[in-house]
Amino acid sequence: MNSLFYVILSVFSYVILGFVIKKYFNISNKIINKFDYLSFNILLPIALITYFWQINFPSFNTLSLLFAFFGAGIFVFFIGYQIAYYKFKFTVDDSALIGLASCFGNSVALGIPLMHTLFGKLNVMPYMILVLFHGLVHFTYTTLLIESYRNRSLKIHMQILSSLIGLFKNAVLVGIFFGISLNYFKIPQPTNLLNILNIISEIALPCVLLSLGFALATFNLILSLKKSAILTFLKNILHPLIAFTISKFFLNLDELLVMTVTLAAALPSGSQTYYFAFRYNSQKELVSSNIVLSTFVSFFTLSILIILFGF
Repeated sequence: MNSLFYVILSVFSYVILGFVIKKYFNISNKIINKFDYLSFNILLPIALITYFWQINFPSFNTLSLLFAFFGAGIFVFFIGYQIAYYKFKFTVDDSALIGLASCFGNSVALGIPLMHTLFGKLNVMPYMILVLFHGLVHFTYTTLLIESYRNRSLKIHMQILSSLIGLFKNAVLVGIFFGISLNYFKIPQPTNLLNILNIISEIALPCVLLSLGFALATFNLILSLKKSAILTFLKNILHPLIAFTISKFFLNLDELLVMTVTLAAALPSGSQTYYFAFRYNSQKELVSSNIVLSTFVSFFTLSILIILFGF
């Protein structure tokens, strides 16, 4: 139990520290923005390249893993969309954004450090596969829904092309692809270079968690609290419940994959959903409120799941 408490605290303490620094100390946005850029666009991609370059890929049922996770996610998206459209009386594009907030988890800033700490370098591989496809799947169909509603005259293939170009500008995805390529083509691994890269990797994850704390400090929990509570229920409770049911009872996946799918689904709503709200100038208050509440609740829901899985 002490080791479990240490694992959870070691991850969330950096988030809390970043939140406190941003909220209560006079740190300029310019410094925060530079730190965020360093964390997400330099340190984290280097860490991912290093990880995928060195890892020996284990054998597991990738298609079933993806089906369990994304099947549950898309189902929750549909529920969130329906609630927004029929209960909140939102438009199609706003409802799509709420659907995304209901199913898209913080797979990078919180998920990678947490899963890496829980599973170790070898067993975290199934989770990293989910990260690889996470944005590609959810961002693509959400973007298509919003763009097709707002730009009905724009041809569908141009919408798809635009979405894919945006995804491949994502430094995290580029880091994963580059690391896998180095591994696949068996590029030699100079010892001195790997020593430096491994040190950078150890620094990267705490920096990413601090950046997450900085971001959370800018969001407002009070705005749209009742609606955000519904979204948090969908993301933190219903999503992992459905993912567990599919992976355990329908697909009969092994224990590692069931834990991976369930914990990945239980991650709080990702801060990237606010990027969509900002980009489309839509439901920014609700999305930001949901991110804060979902992240706070995840400290308890993730802890309970970790205990139930016997870590």
